[in-house]
Amino acid sequence: MWTQVLAQSQPEHGTSAASPQSASSHHERCGLKRLDLCLKDLAHDQAGIWTSPLRVNSHDTLWLVPFAASTSVAFAYDQDALRQVGTTNKRLIDKSETVSEFGSPYATFGEAGALYLLGALKHNDHLQETGRLGAEAVADASLVAGGLKLATNRERPNEGIGTGRFWPHGTRDYSLDSSFPSGHAAASWALARVIAAEYPGWLTRLGAYGFATAISASRITSRQHFPSDVVVGSTFGYLIGGYVVRHHSAAYQDASSYTLLPIFDCSQHAYGVTVTFTPSSDQVQETVHKLRRLSMLFDRK
Repeated sequence: MWTQVLAQSQPEHGTSAASPQSASSHHERCGLKRLDLCLKDLAHDQAGIWTSPLRVNSHDTLWLVPFAASTSVAFAYDQDALRQVGTTNKRLIDKSETVSEFGSPYATFGEAGALYLLGALKHNDHLQETGRLGAEAVADASLVAGGLKLATNRERPNEGIGTGRFWPHGTRDYSLDSSFPSGHAAASWALARVIAAEYPGWLTRLGAYGFATAISASRITSRQHFPSDVVVGSTFGYLIGGYVVRHHSAAYQDASSYTLLPIFDCSQHAYGVTVTFTPSSDQVQETVHKLRRLSMLFDRK
């Protein structure tokens, strides 16, 4: 029975080393020297993100229901919100546009790149990983937002009659820069989620999410987006940032897990334990050695 335990103790595909430092030494990662790996990761991300609705389960209602409710409220409040902002407060609009530029896809990608380069200069693998994942999350969020903009073709608040119509002229005319969802909100929340996950202290989270919130609000007060554009863009950015962290962060890939299952064989008067273990690569040999010793203790006839 313990041959099953030893067989299952081998590492599964996708596991990596036990720390960011050892991971980088065992596996090549996306970076300036391996841009091909970056493109490969991006392609895998996009495939996983766009097909994620096929994997929705009952647990997802915990966020799907609030998301649907908040989006519906935002749609209902879209025109009222823009009327309150108005068009005469030029000072507010100008300041909001200045603030929002720090959250553009280009700016957030550059901010993530700056973290990556700073980590490389300081030989700080963790900071370097934060920049790399941040840039990847911004790219993923921007691609998703761009695809949805093409699919929805919504007028911006200052276009048409100002009601945010979808496909106002049918398929004869469409824009690559439509309003729904907000690309700035998606990019800034994707980067914020990565930073908050990599540095989970309350002060870092406050700064990261505060930055993303300010960018999102400024897109409304600058009359560039409706509230519903920002709500959907922010939510997608947050979820995409989490997706990138879960699939590419060393902290997630290195987590070991195991399952214990008792076994009783009445015919042979034997009992034991089946252990399903998913270790990191640095723990494989040590784990197998321990399991062999356990087999001598628990396999009784």
